[in-house]
Amino acid sequence: MDLILASAAIVVVLVGVLAVSLAFLRAWPTAAMVVLTLAVYTNHYKFDVGPVTIRTEHVAVLMLAGLLAVYLGWQGIWPRVTVPGLYAMGWWLALALSAFLHAPDFGDTLRHIIRLGLMVFTFLVTVNLVQRREEWRTFARILYGVGLAEAAYGVLARAVYAWDFGTIHVLGHTLRSPLNLGIQITRSLPVPAPYGTLEEGNIFGSTMGALLVASLVLWLHPRGGISRRWSGLGIVLTSAGWVLSLTRGAWLAVLFVLPLLWVLYPQDGQRRLAHLGLLFAAAPIALVILVAVLLFAPDSVPAVARLRTLLSLQGDPTFNLRMERWSLAWEDILMRPWIGWGPGTFVQLHGIRYFAPAWLDSLTIKNLQEGGLLGLIFLYGFWGLPIGEGIWAALHDGSFPERGMTLALALGGIVLFLAYHVTDATWLAFVWVWLGVLTTRPGGKWARYEEA
Repeated sequence: MDLILASAAIVVVLVGVLAVSLAFLRAWPTAAMVVLTLAVYTNHYKFDVGPVTIRTEHVAVLMLAGLLAVYLGWQGIWPRVTVPGLYAMGWWLALALSAFLHAPDFGDTLRHIIRLGLMVFTFLVTVNLVQRREEWRTFARILYGVGLAEAAYGVLARAVYAWDFGTIHVLGHTLRSPLNLGIQITRSLPVPAPYGTLEEGNIFGSTMGALLVASLVLWLHPRGGISRRWSGLGIVLTSAGWVLSLTRGAWLAVLFVLPLLWVLYPQDGQRRLAHLGLLFAAAPIALVILVAVLLFAPDSVPAVARLRTLLSLQGDPTFNLRMERWSLAWEDILMRPWIGWGPGTFVQLHGIRYFAPAWLDSLTIKNLQEGGLLGLIFLYGFWGLPIGEGIWAALHDGSFPERGMTLALALGGIVLFLAYHVTDATWLAFVWVWLGVLTTRPGGKWARYEEA
């Protein structure tokens, strides 16, 4: 009897999985885009299986890869890799080779290799989800729209944490203030900062910075499928999240990209030259205003207090700790300049420092230490090709409908690249989806669909 019941249960589960999969395929690829985007925006949630950490994005990518294989086979479509995809695969192979040759503990490094391989896999899944021009527009809108929801949630979490409501009873549960719905509290910050549903506050800040720049571009280009009503709301939400994150790297990244946006967004060369001239004329005034804020604004404003620490970095504990780690990493790099040590080996080489495992947070230094110069070249190629191609298209063809979204993704990608030099997040799937969508832009070199 037990065997019969167990067999019946297995059959019911299999039939249920098959029914859900068929329903999912009927809504393909929009359903896949929604699931993947939701997963990469909720990377804070995870569980451990032994030494391996499994996140929502890992489960989503593996599930979607299986369904994607069924869909492509059903439609008779060959999967594509793209040139940026080849660079991503080269980066991963350089890391794997570095680990095989030099990792002090290859068994421990193997889990990092698998995790980073899943990130490359995420990019390949992303570029194969888009087969038509309208599907690309849908994917871009979903990526942007869920990002605005993340910004709203992060701002809400900060507001709720500051709300002193005492004690309330909801559905049989007792809630007490301060209520933490996604707030990071550290000694290095003057006040608590939101992380929303993302891994931590710095990553929330860099994501908000990319979305803020994207919102500004889309507001300037309302023809790209996002109305000014939504992009204006996006400017408000993402700028609030960007400021509240107290992430100095994300602040500086956005401030670096804003002049670039000012020069690039006009559709004709004469206006771009005029904007460049105005930029040079206004730069001294903007610099004076920034210095005045740093010198005279009250420290009672948390963002000002945080920004002012840039004037005294030699006394900033976070900066000094980073400098020490980067110095140790540089010694490792000099020992293995061409082929690195492998992912996750910094802690194997340097152990516990200041009561925490040694780790690297700068994109370039981390990848030089782990994959050597070979790995860094592949990573820069993967990142730079879609961004460069997107900006080149925006400069030389101002008429195509997707110019605004293309420029938004390209400049947002630059923000992520710069911000990740303070807190690297290439081990999370968000940037791989972002660059995957940019890679398959309509009219681009790697857009395979007929309308391109």
